[in-house]
Amino acid sequence: MSEHSQKLALFDFDGTLYKYDSILSFCLFYYQKKPWRVWRVVIQVFSWVFWKLGLGDTREFKARFICFIAKDSAGEIERIATEFWNKSSSFTPKLLTELQTCQANKVLPVVVSASPDLFILPACQNLGIKHVIATSLHVTEKGYSLGTNCRGEEKIKRLRDVFPTHTIQVAYSDNSDDFALLQLAEHGYLVKNGTLIAVH
Repeated sequence: MSEHSQKLALFDFDGTLYKYDSILSFCLFYYQKKPWRVWRVVIQVFSWVFWKLGLGDTREFKARFICFIAKDSAGEIERIATEFWNKSSSFTPKLLTELQTCQANKVLPVVVSASPDLFILPACQNLGIKHVIATSLHVTEKGYSLGTNCRGEEKIKRLRDVFPTHTIQVAYSDNSDDFALLQLAEHGYLVKNGTLIAVH
């Protein structure tokens, strides 16, 4: 069966496949590898406060929060991310079972996430997921920048850009922002504390 003829299984990442916030988890691991950068927590805290006060959008906050990567190359980020995910076992058992069932039934799994793509790609590769739609992290010699935050309606837009004609058989997310995405699937499930709640 060609990928074009396959149905899709959509998985949010944070709080769904992965139990926690992957950016925060990766940040803590990064500081373990490069402890001299811990002072950047000050930037992260102030960025969080400004965001909570409505003094910036989510993309701006996220771009400031990931200051722990500094001017590291994409290769360096990938190296540390690979090490992190090779050690991590904090995946949601029920969702891993759902993923394995989809793979066994030749349903094409796709991760659709707001997390920076470079942070989660090694995890998805370890899980046998080839297709990842996430917030783009662009890295150059001068630093980094984030693309449009891949959340809510942006997820649907990005998904349709990549898979314009595919049928979505099933979708999973813990985030209410993804309700419209779940509604597009033949079977949509909200994930709460590792359990699945059908939304339609």
